[in-house]
Amino acid sequence: MNIQGVSTGNLTINQRLFVLIILFIGLPFFLLGSFWYQSSTEAIEQFAAGANKRIIEQTNVSLDSYISNLENSTYPFIHNPQIQQFLSTTELTPYAYFQLAKKVEDDLFAQMIYGRSDIIGISLVAENKRQITDYESAPGLLDMSEIRKRNRSFQAQLDQYNDFQIIGLSRVGNTPALTVARKLYDNSSFLYKGLLIVDLNLKQIGAICSNDSLGGFDVWIMGGDGHMIYHPDPSRVGAEVEPGLLSRIQNRDSSFFRHQDPVSGTEKMVLHERSQSTGWTVIADLPLNNLIGGLITQRNYSLAAASMLLIIALALVGGFSLSLTRPLSMLQKLMARVERGDFVLPTHMNRFRNNEMTAVFQSFYSMTGELKRLIREVQDSQLKERELMIKQKESELRSMQSHINPHFLYNSLEIINSYAIADDHMEISRMTRALAHMFRYNIGHAGSVVPLREEMTHVQYYLDLQSARFRRLRIDMNLNEWDLNRVNAVRLTLQPIVENVFIHGYRGKKPSYLGISSRAEAGYYAIVIRDKGVGMTAQTLRQIRRILQSGKKPEGGIQRNDGDETTSGIGLLNVHQRLQLTFGDEYGLYLVESVPSEGTIFEIRLPYSSEEGHHVPDHDD
Repeated sequence: MNIQGVSTGNLTINQRLFVLIILFIGLPFFLLGSFWYQSSTEAIEQFAAGANKRIIEQTNVSLDSYISNLENSTYPFIHNPQIQQFLSTTELTPYAYFQLAKKVEDDLFAQMIYGRSDIIGISLVAENKRQITDYESAPGLLDMSEIRKRNRSFQAQLDQYNDFQIIGLSRVGNTPALTVARKLYDNSSFLYKGLLIVDLNLKQIGAICSNDSLGGFDVWIMGGDGHMIYHPDPSRVGAEVEPGLLSRIQNRDSSFFRHQDPVSGTEKMVLHERSQSTGWTVIADLPLNNLIGGLITQRNYSLAAASMLLIIALALVGGFSLSLTRPLSMLQKLMARVERGDFVLPTHMNRFRNNEMTAVFQSFYSMTGELKRLIREVQDSQLKERELMIKQKESELRSMQSHINPHFLYNSLEIINSYAIADDHMEISRMTRALAHMFRYNIGHAGSVVPLREEMTHVQYYLDLQSARFRRLRIDMNLNEWDLNRVNAVRLTLQPIVENVFIHGYRGKKPSYLGISSRAEAGYYAIVIRDKGVGMTAQTLRQIRRILQSGKKPEGGIQRNDGDETTSGIGLLNVHQRLQLTFGDEYGLYLVESVPSEGTIFEIRLPYSSEEGHHVPDHDD
């Protein structure tokens, strides 16, 4: 025998086996081990990057939410009468201007600043060079002339801004501030004539970036212009990102890479995620040694231990060669019997004194018993599956039978309607038709999307029945008939809100008024429902709004005006969630206003149908 030029004719079997193991196991083991060493390093880095990437993404989501909430808080300024007067009026006496400015500060600025520690100051700048500023929350002494000068420069660039614009970093006194702006337009000319400027400190952004889950590395934010919006080191806020690092971050081929700090020489893993909403990039610097140093050490120990075990195995292989052949031959025969389906095996294994082979035989016997048990379980599972199929068919049959009674009921109502018409009882006929329509409509799938006209027809029939009950009820419906076919709604969502008016809105008194009107907006279509019932207390109003906003049902009931509990909020939440699950979070049910003893106003926001999706309504119609 000759292996790669080495004569093995005079070698013993153990020596030959040793040579074969060295050439065909030992050498490939070390070659593959080296390859595995490199690939495992890359895999560890990939795993660490993936685990921490989710944290960076969550940080980006929190920042987007923070900016979005800030944008929402500026909406009350757009159509406010005082703001419109400030933008459009060119001639005001000093006293009138002082009164207007004070009212804006007290009513709007104070409302926006209330409960927020991140707002340093607010400025309102008009095209007519007027300014209203509130920087009482700013630390230190400020040169207001510099702030007003800065505001005028922002106003001069108004045409370059979006409706809501993140302008960037600036300084308010000695404090670095993030400046955002909301464009304001004159309602009479629809021209942009003003700018709402909000200066924010970086505490809230810092709190988001220094979340407890972000441990062992720095998280900072880079703006679209390559400057640092936020950094844990205050001296680096506003600084320009190092060009080499900037070019790699802007490269979209990978969301992470290795980078050596030019100052400290520390090798780091840099993770980055760009927000499409703000244009900011959230970046995390992870020291590579802290991240994977321990894992690499553990891997090296594992390789060393495996190598030592291989050497020991090679030293002992000669002694095991003869003791392995006979037990393995018998084990092969037993396996062949199991392959043929014979699970009845002999139990005499004591003649093999080799403990390892005894363990192998015990494992084989255990495996055979487990395989036999699994086959029996599969057979039992198949029997149970057939039983479940039979039960499912029975359930489907019961479901079909459950539809018989509703069909029988509204068919009976049609017969009553025929008798009423024959006897000239038109009021009974009208009520019967309305009731039959409601039963027929209710049988349909409650989650399907229908034109708004179908929902309003269903509501009209419901109101016909209520009008018969309450003769003094005045119903004021002001809807654009053409709109009813171009707006989508979810089946059985409007009627529960109208029914809520009769059940809860007029609790303890007879219904006297119900108003339903519509309003077309650029992004949605609004159905407004008004009543003149008992209204809600401020506490109940806040509680229901909180339920609609959070989407969580209250643990207890909602307190009514009389101190009792009601489940009205749960029903409203169900309608709200169905609309949002079907159309998206920008649609749903909104509680606009409620005043005790004066009534309540609800607003339902619905989407336009697909062919009407780009229609922008004219508010002057």
